[in-house]
Amino acid sequence: MDLSYNLVASKCAEQMAKYQECVLKNQAEDWNTICRPEGKALAACADASVPHLAELKSSCSEQIFTYRQCLDKHASQSDEIISENCGGLMKDLWECSERTMKSIEEREGSSQKLV
Repeated sequence: MDLSYNLVASKCAEQMAKYQECVLKNQAEDWNTICRPEGKALAACADASVPHLAELKSSCSEQIFTYRQCLDKHASQSDEIISENCGGLMKDLWECSERTMKSIEEREGSSQKLV
């Protein structure tokens, strides 16, 4: 997951900065709704720029959905409350992404040996 984040950060720095700026500027309001255009621009850039992101999203769709629901449910609460309520779900998502990336790496390693 760190590798995916770093790739997004390097390939989509402008979109990430705009999204982060929007979220920070709107903490006291409904930033999730207010920053939706910036979030969509970041997601589109990431989808286009980061290899295997679509596969990660597909493989871990349940974990992504559950984690996003938790974040949405607790969006107006403190970071501590969000961490308490959603931290385990974030760990599940991270573990899924690690399993998926390991599977991709093994598959690609096998296909390169065949060439």
